[in-house]
Amino acid sequence: MKSFKDIREAIKSNFYRTLYRKQKGIFYRGEPKKGGRSGIGFGALGNGIYLTWEEGMANAYASHTSGVVNKYKVKNGLKIADVMGDDIINIKANLGFGPYDYTKDKFFNNALTFELKKLKYDGAISTDGAEGLVIFDDKDVKLQ
Repeated sequence: MKSFKDIREAIKSNFYRTLYRKQKGIFYRGEPKKGGRSGIGFGALGNGIYLTWEEGMANAYASHTSGVVNKYKVKNGLKIADVMGDDIINIKANLGFGPYDYTKDKFFNNALTFELKKLKYDGAISTDGAEGLVIFDDKDVKLQ
């Protein structure tokens, strides 16, 4: 019989896979019209390209740069950490943060990304469309 913790982890790990199938690998990002990438600097999930499955949310981010919403195809089969999963919670605890805490500090973003990459993660996801999905390596996403 599976423990509650095992069931909870299975549900969290299925969120990304289910979302990926539903979206057919397509996610959105608000970006400047003239190219390049910019965000608003939260870095809650680490360093990389931030995407969302909510087109309206991407529009909100695009409005910060008078930009456009672009579609990206995310490579299939990536290992994605859940923001409320044990791995991220433990990394945050080692950095002196609680499970719901984050900071714009570059040290935090770099350390979180480094530690997740050490665990062979390709990105991280939150169930909140505003935080969305971060993919650490640009080669794992393709502009559509």
